[in-house]
Amino acid sequence: MVERIDSSMYAVMTPDAICGDLDSIRPSVEKYYRNQSVDIVKDPDQYSTDLTKCLKYISVLRSREALGMESHDLDIAVFGGLGGRADQAFSQLHHLYTIAQGSLSLIGELYLITAESVIFLLKKGQNSIPAPVGTGFFTENVGIIPIGRPSIITTRGLEWDVEHWSTEFGTQMSTSNHIKADTVEIETTERVLFTLELAQESHH
Repeated sequence: MVERIDSSMYAVMTPDAICGDLDSIRPSVEKYYRNQSVDIVKDPDQYSTDLTKCLKYISVLRSREALGMESHDLDIAVFGGLGGRADQAFSQLHHLYTIAQGSLSLIGELYLITAESVIFLLKKGQNSIPAPVGTGFFTENVGIIPIGRPSIITTRGLEWDVEHWSTEFGTQMSTSNHIKADTVEIETTERVLFTLELAQESHH
């Protein structure tokens, strides 16, 4: 995205680092951010996405900072995580699963945040998700998507709760369900995607 930034946006968009193959970055954009002491990380690897390059950068940086010290995994929010082409959207979902397998040190959970939703993986076992409807952040609409593997789920706090319910692509899934409690409880035998719809008020 950075190669398309208009000059009027420079002052309000100063990141710590810009990572990617950067093969189409405009020289004026690169020069501006270098002058702002922004770390420009060019990675020509064509077998990894720009998101992967950014996550690798964060992982290496945190590993250096943690030398000789106790450190914890860092959860990361990815804004605009599912915009653009369909294949790129599936790639982002793929990253949720690969990161969840511990492929990068000191990187915890990923949260994909779009204009409409927050998307993240539930852990195997018991999950408690605070999601109070009516606070201006979320609507009641949620989904539980078994992208990785078939799973058996039990839910509490939804309009259509299920118990020991098998969910799998090609059979049945819990989509367009509704939150009916301040905390939703979900037990799952496999990691599954959980989607929360953002309220329009939270966009402002």
